[in-house]
Amino acid sequence: MSNFSRYIEGYAHLGHIGVLIEFDVSDWFSKKPAFRSLAKEVAVHVAASAPASIDALLQQPFVKNPEQTVGELIAEIAKKFREELTVTRFIYWDTELPKPVEDDPPRSPANIYRLQRAG
Repeated sequence: MSNFSRYIEGYAHLGHIGVLIEFDVSDWFSKKPAFRSLAKEVAVHVAASAPASIDALLQQPFVKNPEQTVGELIAEIAKKFREELTVTRFIYWDTELPKPVEDDPPRSPANIYRLQRAG
């Protein structure tokens, strides 16, 4: 059985939308171009669709192929390589969020950024 580790993929869109997404993946598979490509594609999808949770992310139609959900895409690649692969969490942020009114207290990062964890 392979050792599992966490793999983080990042994506920035036009300098104002950012995504970090974490996968639980075998050490062996994390080094393969097929996984790295998948990780980048899922990060791009998160940037484009801003899902509210991991469950929502996995159920969304994949932006580059709406005939397939993100969960189906991940499962297809995992099955093809006989690997286990899980999205464990992601963070999405947008620098163009509405600015607080002068009287509003400063917002902490937890209020500005959406952080999702599995479980």
